[in-house]
Amino acid sequence: MGIRLVAFDLDGTVLDDEKCLPERNRRALAACVERGILIVPCTGRLATGIPREILDIGVRYAVTINGGAVCDLKEDRVLDLQLLDKTTAMAVMKLARQRPRVMCDAYADGRGISEARYYDHLERFGIPPVICRMIRQTRVKVPDMEEYLNRPDVNVNKVNMYFADEAEREFLREQLRQFPDILVTSSVANNLEINGAGASKGPALGRLAGLLGIDMCDTMAFGDGGNDYSMIEMAGIGVAMENGEERLRAAADYVTGSNNDAGVAQAVEKLILSA
Repeated sequence: MGIRLVAFDLDGTVLDDEKCLPERNRRALAACVERGILIVPCTGRLATGIPREILDIGVRYAVTINGGAVCDLKEDRVLDLQLLDKTTAMAVMKLARQRPRVMCDAYADGRGISEARYYDHLERFGIPPVICRMIRQTRVKVPDMEEYLNRPDVNVNKVNMYFADEAEREFLREQLRQFPDILVTSSVANNLEINGAGASKGPALGRLAGLLGIDMCDTMAFGDGGNDYSMIEMAGIGVAMENGEERLRAAADYVTGSNNDAGVAQAVEKLILSA
């Protein structure tokens, strides 16, 4: 039948290193929409963190929070929700908060939650300026993050960590192995993202495709990071970026150009628009 759905990660994939959408990528995705192909952002971000320039191409559905939420943006509905157990989330955050060179915040009920000791000092944790800006644009600053998250009416979606050095990152990754009900991934070189075990981009994309009556064989997915692995593996055609992790490139059906060279457009043009 051909490709009916194109899924794509944002950071390091469809966006360049300045978090901008290359014009060539925009044109290629718009051409997919014109052909009746659904385009679906699949991101670790919240739905509110998807850039307007991408939404305006013609996006209705999105996989967000690393598969923690599948959203119908047109109807403002969550179609599928995979939460992080709150007791587990608190224990994970306690580990991070004991390490002074680790930044930690959370997503809860579709909002980014941070507190001043992190929000006001992001640069101390080796976070590039462009990501600092994005974090501050998508977080609500609260006096006490744990107190906020422990409220009975609050559900936790994900815990985020950024690290000032690699040794801290590997130390905490090892510590997190004690929690059997979490999934630990990363989207950039100095972070870890902790979701509930049921939250992964590939299965979430599969659930969305099922709701829409689309066979996974008729999907294409693009990614660059560890949190994209399940999506690349499960899609009909899994496409890794040239700048992607080596493990991801090895698992992909096709490796395209880098995010800074409109690699998404390169593959769409060759594999869909020229077919």
